[in-house]
Amino acid sequence: MEFLRQILSEAGADTLHAFTVVPSFGAYFKGVKAVTFFSPTRIELTSGAFRMAVSGSGLRVGRYYMGDLFVAGSVSGVSVE
Repeated sequence: MEFLRQILSEAGADTLHAFTVVPSFGAYFKGVKAVTFFSPTRIELTSGAFRMAVSGSGLRVGRYYMGDLFVAGSVSGVSVE
């Protein structure tokens, strides 16, 4: 975990606004302020000052609680704006 903190620190980021993608299973996001759009192929959300779009197939909001979001389905990409 210390290695991850070092990398994020050097990039000017933190672990409060991060995400992990597990192929063919879904994705986990931290620091989500809102889910602004969702469909089986695209989910849009805001985290901090960023907007993100998750693309894939069979996507659904698996769980959203206190800024933590689990997206179930086959995630093929995440874009950050």
